Amino acid sequence: MNLKVQLLYRIVLIATLCLTASAFYVLYQTNQHAKSEATFTANSIENQMNAQLLQMFERYESAHAFPNTDLWPDIISLSGSCIQFLSLSQKRQRSFCNQNIVTEKIWPPWFGSLYQRFFDPSFEVKRNIYFNALAYGSVVVTLNTQIQTARAWNNLHAVIDVLFASILAVCLLVYFTISRMLKPAQLIVTGLEKMRNGQLDTRLPSFTIKEWKRTSDAINQLAQSQEKIMTSNKQLALKLMNIQQEEHRYIARELHDEFGQCLAGINAITTSIHQTAKSQNPELAAEVNTISPITQHMMAVLRNLLTRLRPADVDELGLNASLEKLIASWNNRSKSETNYQLSLSGNTNSFPEPLPVNIYRIVQECLTNISKHANANNAFVTLHYHPHHDIQLKISDDGIAKTNDFDDAIGVGLLGIKERVAALGGTLSLTSNDSGGLTVFITIPRTL
Repeated sequence: MNLKVQLLYRIVLIATLCLTASAFYVLYQTNQHAKSEATFTANSIENQMNAQLLQMFERYESAHAFPNTDLWPDIISLSGSCIQFLSLSQKRQRSFCNQNIVTEKIWPPWFGSLYQRFFDPSFEVKRNIYFNALAYGSVVVTLNTQIQTARAWNNLHAVIDVLFASILAVCLLVYFTISRMLKPAQLIVTGLEKMRNGQLDTRLPSFTIKEWKRTSDAINQLAQSQEKIMTSNKQLALKLMNIQQEEHRYIARELHDEFGQCLAGINAITTSIHQTAKSQNPELAAEVNTISPITQHMMAVLRNLLTRLRPADVDELGLNASLEKLIASWNNRSKSETNYQLSLSGNTNSFPEPLPVNIYRIVQECLTNISKHANANNAFVTLHYHPHHDIQLKISDDGIAKTNDFDDAIGVGLLGIKERVAALGGTLSLTSNDSGGLTVFITIPRTL
């Protein structure tokens, strides 16, 4: 999950918990305030009655006026509360309600149920009235359930609106702030992906945030180190390739000069012996004839070995002519089962060593793979070069081979091609064609 979304989820969760706690606190304070007002009213009525009884005792007031309810409206301050005087004498019963009637419920049913379950909107306070050890009755102050529930809902609604707007603003502010602070992460990921694809010259910018700056500096140092190592490895691989080509050239020359001359001498001597034996010892001539096929086989093996060590066509004819000759040989060998075609563009004969022989080897190996695995009707080899661009080599076919058929475990063929391309500082990609077959696309820099 996206980091910004995760952080936003956690902020919303914490905000929801805070909102719930705030709502509970508001309801609790509303209920406590109502209880305090009811208690204050009951105490005030009790004090007022005690004062009236004292005046009655001192004959300042008639006993028939007790209790005096004219003062109750000034004492009661909480709307929706009722005062009852439960006298021991029925003629002294009194009651008064400071009603603020709720004509309709403005709160949802679930709120009324929860509020009545966790709080006490019908709270009542009772005070017994005594004077001179005589009991006169009791004062009961009772809260109105509907009015208290409506008051709690109004308080909650007002607070929730403010809190919800504040939380929404905080979430948006945090989201955009985090988005801005995490923006370097996308740049770092993009840079790492480029480095993974071989673009080790990619460098990350220097960020203002200290943690991101340390990360980018470390990645840049790693990329610089890897670039130096890769450059050193390419130079070493190219040097080894040049040494290998020189060794192949030397061995091929020695085999041609020494071993080839020896085989030519054996053929000449065999011919001379055959002529002599034919006239002087006919029985020996038949045995001499068995030497010639052996030497011819050795000559064929030697020519094949010399070609594998160092294609003479590349040195003598150039890359273009040698590729054309290679394509012609494959067409002759396939006997029309596969049609091999070649397309050349640009001055491809101007490549410096060791590009020509390696390009030739790559094409040779790819055509061998097509012959072995593709079962194709057509094979296409395209070599393109522009002075201001890299060398582009594409080998494709319309056979049955797919990219997953050519993993690194298939053998040394594809691995050898990859090693050659890597040593030349190029890139190689394998793609399956929509119509069937495989395309090998190789780019090689002209300047090594």
